[in-house]
Amino acid sequence: MYKFALKNVQKKDQIKIGDSIILRLFEKDIIAKYQTFGNYLFLESSKDISNELNNSQTFRALLVSSNVNDIFNSIKKLIIQLKEPKSFAIKVNRKGDHPYTSTELARNVASAVFEKWPDIKVNLKKPILEINVEIINNRCIVYY
Repeated sequence: MYKFALKNVQKKDQIKIGDSIILRLFEKDIIAKYQTFGNYLFLESSKDISNELNNSQTFRALLVSSNVNDIFNSIKKLIIQLKEPKSFAIKVNRKGDHPYTSTELARNVASAVFEKWPDIKVNLKKPILEINVEIINNRCIVYY
């Protein structure tokens, strides 16, 4: 299953844009579905649709709970096929009450990256790989 997120989609346009994408993909015999999440559209398809989307605001993504272990495991899944970059950062944006701060979460889930690439450097200003964690209440979208 291929999963993507479209970022910065205004709430008033989400259904119109989501339906348009689904219909356009269906015309190409690609079955897909979408969910709205904050200002994101989360798309799932049985085929790789990255070339079909052609949008600079499109990212590989996973939609999970706000549980630290779920976020950790989603990062591991997302980076599994990537080549080692020279540096990375994890950026966290939270809305709602959580048992962790954004900094604590970033520090805790960074170990998913270090497990794969033990010698990678953290660069918070200009990372080569930026992993984003957007949390709204008990749901979370993780993308790069």
